[in-house]
This record gives sequence, structure tokens and C-alpha cells, in this order.
Amino acid sequence: MTLKQELGKFIFRHLPVSRHVFDHFRLELNAWYVRMAHRVSPYYMIRVRKLREQQHLLVNLGCGPYGKAEEWINLDLSPLQHVYIRTDCRKQFPLASYSCQGIHVEMFLEHLDPFDELPYFLAECYRCLQLGGVARFIVPDAELFIRAYLSSGWEAMNRISYGLEDWSKQYTCKMEALNQVFQQGYEHYGGWDFERMRHVLSDAGFARIRRQEYDIGDFPGGPIDREYHRQNGLYVEATK
Repeated sequence: MTLKQELGKFIFRHLPVSRHVFDHFRLELNAWYVRMAHRVSPYYMIRVRKLREQQHLLVNLGCGPYGKAEEWINLDLSPLQHVYIRTDCRKQFPLASYSCQGIHVEMFLEHLDPFDELPYFLAECYRCLQLGGVARFIVPDAELFIRAYLSSGWEAMNRISYGLEDWSKQYTCKMEALNQVFQQGYEHYGGWDFERMRHVLSDAGFARIRRQEYDIGDFPGGPIDREYHRQNGLYVEATK
């Protein structure tokens, strides 16, 4: 264990709250700052006004450090490369209604609270899509991981592990690996399969919901899926 890890372990052991609570508080404080900046910062207000005047957008929500440089509007809470404007994507999007021809959401839905965040996020996706627009959602495919868990040995699990790593060297048992996929410590809110995806997207108003494959689908201009999730992602498109 490094000195930094030892120091962190000492600090969190003496905090009045758990690390789980501390990390969530830090996230919410950062999100509150960004939401307030949208309301009071001239820079943010000008950027938002310009964005709401645009139509036929391709938008990458919760893009992380993987935002596309050209023809895309990338939105994320963190100030990362190619992010057009820092945004709490769990809340209202700085986009006009019917302004998007395509919305890409990769490995973000599983980070949303299914009661307090997910329904409002999907409602915003639906609001911002133009008629006939396509939203593409990618999440870890729970069915794949469960089948791999039920198989003998680690071979099936390693074929779909993140980065194709040998998880037998990282986890003491396959249940530990499965919990990491579904919970990621405390950052994920459970697993997703196509049945669940179809249900929540239908509730959000989407009409045509279909399962797709990596880099295959009806997304305007073609999908922008990350190769990293090719072997373990569930790919779903929904049309307004």
C-alpha cells in the first residue's frame, strides 16, 4: 500500500461519516456548484443560451473523457476535454425541446438512482429529441455476466471482463466480480437487461425500442460506441 493510500485510510477512519457518505457529499457539492453556475455565471449563461438556440444536435450525455471533438455536444459534470459545458446530467439538460437528432448515453444509466434520478433523466432525453430522433443507451449486460458467473471456472467471465483482464487474479471469487459489475463499490444501482431497459424506456414515452449490437444501429451518422465495452455492453436504441 502506498503512502497516499495509507494516509487516505487513516483520514477516512477518523471522519465522522463513512467514505460512502463523504464521496456522495463531495459529488453533490460539485453538482450544486455547477447548477448554480448555470444560473448566475455570465459565462455559463451565455453558453447555455447559445446551446438552446441550436437544432439537429448530436449529444453525448455523461461523456466523461470520451467526448467527440467534431459535430458533437458533449456534456459532463467534470471539466474534461471536449466538454461543451459542465452539466449535472441528472437534472434538466441545457437543451431546447426537440433539438436533438441523436443522444448517446454510454455507461451512465447504471449510475442513476432508479427512483430519484432515472425517470427524470429519461424524460429529459425524450423532451430534447426531435420527432424520429434516436437515443442510444449502453449499459453493462447483466445477462452476460450472470451466464458467465454460472459457468464453471473463470474463462467465460474473463472473456467479458473490462479490459479483458484476468479477474481470477483480482477477485477471490466470481460473486465478488459480479458485485463489482452491479455495484462498483457504491456507484452503480444494480444490473440491466433488455427487459428492464424496454420497460423503463416505454414508461418514458419512447415508441420503438430495439436491441442492437456494438457499432450497429440506426443512430444518425452511425454509432460512436467505445471498443472497451464491446464484449460486455447491452446496446439499445429508442426512437421518439
